[in-house]
Amino acid sequence: MLPIKLTIEGLYSYQTRQIIDFSELTQAGLFGIFGSVGSGKSSILEAVSFALYGETERMNSKDSRAYNMMNLRSNRSFIEFDFQNYENRKFRAVREFKRNSKRFDKVEISNSIFYEEKNNEWIPMEHNNASEILGLSYDNFKRTIIIPQGQFKEFLELGARDRTQMMKEIFGLHKYDLQDKVSELSRSNDVFLAELKGKLGTFEEVSEELIYQKRDEAGLSKMNFEKEKEIHNQLETQFQKLKNLKTDSDNLKIKESEFQIKENENEKFQKLEQDLEVFENAERSFKSLLTEQKRLSIEISKNVKVQELTKVEFDSLSENLNNLKKNISNLENDFNQLENSKQKAIELLSISKVLDFEIQKNLLLERIGKGEETISNSKYREIEIQKNIDSEINIISDLKSKKTDTKILMEVENWFQTQKNFQNELHQNQKNINSKLEEIASQESLLNQFPKNWKSDFSEKITSLNERKLNLQNQKSHLELSQKLAEFAQNIESGKPCPLCGSTEHPEILVSENVLESMKKLNSEILEIEQELEKIRIDESQVSKIIELKQAFNNQKVELENQKLETVKKLQFHSEQFIWKQFDKENENNFQIQKNQALELEKNISSAEKILDDNRKIFENQQKETKRFEDAIAEFRNKKISLETSVFDLKVSLKVLDFKDFENSNSEEIKIESETLSEKNTSVESQYKQLQKDLLEITPKVASKETLLSQISKHIVELQKSEKENTEKLESILSKSSFKNIEEVEIILAQDFDVQTIRKEIQDFKISFNTLKEIISSLKLKLKESDFDESSFLAKQELFLSSQENISELQKQLTIVEQQLSDLQKSFDIKKELIVEQDKLMLRKSNLDTLFNLFKGSGFVQYVSSIYLKQLCDNANVRFHRMTKNQLSLQINEKNEFEIIDYLNEGKTRSVKTLSGGQSFQVSLSLALALAESVQSQAKSDKNFFFIDEGFGTQDPESVNLVFETLMNLQKENRIVGIISHVEELKEKIPISLNVTKDEENGSFLSLRVGEF
Repeated sequence: MLPIKLTIEGLYSYQTRQIIDFSELTQAGLFGIFGSVGSGKSSILEAVSFALYGETERMNSKDSRAYNMMNLRSNRSFIEFDFQNYENRKFRAVREFKRNSKRFDKVEISNSIFYEEKNNEWIPMEHNNASEILGLSYDNFKRTIIIPQGQFKEFLELGARDRTQMMKEIFGLHKYDLQDKVSELSRSNDVFLAELKGKLGTFEEVSEELIYQKRDEAGLSKMNFEKEKEIHNQLETQFQKLKNLKTDSDNLKIKESEFQIKENENEKFQKLEQDLEVFENAERSFKSLLTEQKRLSIEISKNVKVQELTKVEFDSLSENLNNLKKNISNLENDFNQLENSKQKAIELLSISKVLDFEIQKNLLLERIGKGEETISNSKYREIEIQKNIDSEINIISDLKSKKTDTKILMEVENWFQTQKNFQNELHQNQKNINSKLEEIASQESLLNQFPKNWKSDFSEKITSLNERKLNLQNQKSHLELSQKLAEFAQNIESGKPCPLCGSTEHPEILVSENVLESMKKLNSEILEIEQELEKIRIDESQVSKIIELKQAFNNQKVELENQKLETVKKLQFHSEQFIWKQFDKENENNFQIQKNQALELEKNISSAEKILDDNRKIFENQQKETKRFEDAIAEFRNKKISLETSVFDLKVSLKVLDFKDFENSNSEEIKIESETLSEKNTSVESQYKQLQKDLLEITPKVASKETLLSQISKHIVELQKSEKENTEKLESILSKSSFKNIEEVEIILAQDFDVQTIRKEIQDFKISFNTLKEIISSLKLKLKESDFDESSFLAKQELFLSSQENISELQKQLTIVEQQLSDLQKSFDIKKELIVEQDKLMLRKSNLDTLFNLFKGSGFVQYVSSIYLKQLCDNANVRFHRMTKNQLSLQINEKNEFEIIDYLNEGKTRSVKTLSGGQSFQVSLSLALALAESVQSQAKSDKNFFFIDEGFGTQDPESVNLVFETLMNLQKENRIVGIISHVEELKEKIPISLNVTKDEENGSFLSLRVGEF
């Protein structure tokens, strides 16, 4: 992350709007923020953290954060932070919260939004997740980019377990914590194995041998079935022919029986047809009139009953209406006085409040008196503390005026150190030259042991020795030949061919002397010559090496003399660079005395500044105490004025009652009287409104019932008239018909004939009767052409049924065997698949067991974490060595804990807790820088920003110089470093910085300082 611009207003001590343009600060590579204790330096970092993450180090959401972060003299806090992420994209984070106008302590966030710059326009984003933009969580952000005050040593002092957890979070090592996942996979695998074992248990008896047996059994069953089926098919053809004849004979008997029944039913259907004609005639003439007569009678009866019920309801409603009117009349007077009674109840409550406010005002007056006395005492203590502060400032000013510039001391010390280095180098050069001269003399001494003309001397000796050796070798060859001939001569036998010439005659056989002694002497002499030759070669090689070494030492001596000459020139040039007139370059002791005096002054100034800071903190706390009392008094006065205003307003609002009549009354009694009167008013108003509502509801109901009674009466008269006209029509038609009276007609119509159905039944009977006659004729004709014997049919039927049972049994057996074969084959295939799957799961179980042993107890995570920690140690030691002048080193022990290697004490180890405050800061800074590099490299950032809040006050001037040198070197590593401190000496070393000054009335202000560097 790279900051671009920060705007803050109404935040902590920043009352007015302040803008920080980081462009010039970050361009310098190293910058600082300086100011006195409590001026608001750390608030700048809190503003950045809150703008990005909505979190701060000092307070969380439970601490009424918004209220406590807002300046007490402001009603609005505003933070706007522009920054660039690792992808070189620009973003803006805006946070704003406002104070509630009615409640001073209620502060709520009114705006929280992120923007991204696209085409020179700020486009609002859908989220405000800084972790997604920066690639860092809030915890990692404050460990690697902005390290808050008091948190610098957190990583160093963490226990091994907590540090491992932190490494897991920072470097995402959770992905290596696979124990639970492996356990889950193992459990799942065990379940599958158990299931497979259970499934395989059901196929234990299934085998290929059993399948072959069942296949043979199925083939035999199928052959028997096919043979029996052929016989059965012949029987079935013969039986079917006889069965058809039997069916026709039986059918004829049935049809003749049915025809006899139909003949008996014929007369009944003729009678039914006649009765149907009479019913249809009566239905056409009388049914509609009789139905109408019955309907009119029912309708008249129904309307008479409705008329009676309506009359009862009308009488009841009329009585209720009269009662309502009477009740309304009784409440009329109370309702008319209701508004006056309500006002009286309100004014009684106001009078009760006035009496309560008077009591509260008296209590506030008493508290204001006591508070003013406390404020007076607090301001007196402020004056006394300010005197102490002024005294300390004068002391510090006097000490600083006596102090030599630290920068000059560093430069002079560097000059003396360089002078020593050159002198040591010159001394070492001379020492090396003397050493080379000694080595050359040594080689000369070795060379003098050999002749001056050693080459020709060695050559002559080698030639002479080689000639002697050749002569001896010739003698040796002659003796070896003689010895071989003597061996042949000894082996010659009379009458047998010679191995050399082949002759069988051997007149003169060679007689030789014993040559072994001569051979031994010759071998000894040859060996001596070879040894002499080897010695000469060794001497020759040694002389060559001595000459080469001598030449090499001469060359090295010349090189060393050139280096010495160069060092002398550098020393002379360095001597000319001594420009400090207040020091003597020939008297380093005098410089060391002044340096020690400056260091002592530095300590005295630091001590005085610490006392000054303590007094300022006490003064600031006293001011806060005074301000708290003043704010409390102001609040009491505001409450008093508010109470007086409320009393005046309440008295003015009285219209019905006079307050003087109640001045000595009890507030609670008046309040009870008001509540009683209010309850009565509510009851009267509620009852009166309900009665009016009931009256409005019942009046239209009475009118409606009255109208309904009139309509029902008219309708009954009309129905009675229609009934009379219908009776006259019936009598007229009856007189013209063949029926004797209406009762006869009603009896006929009561039969309730279904004309269509009966007509269809009669027609269906006629068709069925005629069809049956034709079928009987046809069957008789067919049976005359064929002979049918019942006994032959029964015999054939018995044979067929027996064959059918047999074939069915064989079919059943074949089906069972084939199904068993199919089931066996399927079971065997399943069993093979299950065995393959079981082998896979067993292999998986073995692998999972291996993985579980690897990952159990987070062992793998701890191993990876230890690697990361060792890499961090190595990176941190690069700077820590330089800061401690190679006296101390950091390492990780077998418990994954940090420990210190002390090279001043034979490289022994000790706890990091034994480090001084300054050394703790140095190692913490080295670790923090290494950690930041690792984390930000993961975030793919090519230009990194790092902010340190405090810690430099623990360093002596020399250590400050080393730390400062380390921070300056970070610029070469493409890192931008910002520091926050109140140490003035450090301020002088920083090329550019922001100064924070705090005004008691107007809050904190920022100003840019560009120094000479």
